[in-house]
Amino acid sequence: MQQHVQAIFLDAGNTLFVERRPRTEMYAEVAREFGSEATAEHVERSFSMRMKELPASIDGAYRFSTDWFRAFHDLLFQDLGVPGGRTGDAHERMVEVFEDPANFQVFEEVPEVLADLADRDLILGVVSNWSERLPRLLQALGIAEPFDFIVTSAELRAEKPDRSIFERALFRAGRRASETLHAGDHFERDVRGALNAGLRAALVERNGDPARKRSSEREGVPVLRDLRPLLALAAPASHASSS
Repeated sequence: MQQHVQAIFLDAGNTLFVERRPRTEMYAEVAREFGSEATAEHVERSFSMRMKELPASIDGAYRFSTDWFRAFHDLLFQDLGVPGGRTGDAHERMVEVFEDPANFQVFEEVPEVLADLADRDLILGVVSNWSERLPRLLQALGIAEPFDFIVTSAELRAEKPDRSIFERALFRAGRRASETLHAGDHFERDVRGALNAGLRAALVERNGDPARKRSSEREGVPVLRDLRPLLALAAPASHASSS
């Protein structure tokens, strides 16, 4: 008999919240603030190229950390035509952009679902490939309180689907992998990564991508259009209150 879920881990971007505008547009807007004539199309080409070229660690700073992004932005904004002496200022402006809650939208059901899950005495954690600044963004968005911990790849120096990031989250949760479920929007990073670490998994497929839905179903993994079905997958309220 399968154990009740006692801990739930959630991805952050595109699972709990989404950027209000395409990231390429936000980058192009900042580039223009600092003397560039870049468009979103310019950003897309350079962003993809630099992400592929740069190593996971730069001078000791791991990917997606603020210091790693400083090196990334120096190259990116040069590509976009920002004068060399102003790329550092453009980096600081991008940090502000990605800490501003006005640039993000929490999905409608998320606050209520998180509150209901917390009421069941579940351990809740965020497991995300994100910078070390994620906790302050979640706080600014008003959804940090229900979580017992937040694990980011930048701090741990390991990214989903690497099993070590899930193992760290399990250590923080104090729960076994078999009684823990991870939900996120990316099949390889979230679903396959969680399953390979021994956790249960659910794919959050808000946009109805048939290919990802089929891939997840082949793994025997639930496909969720939003986070509400997590309530049915979690430990019943009566079980949680008596344990």
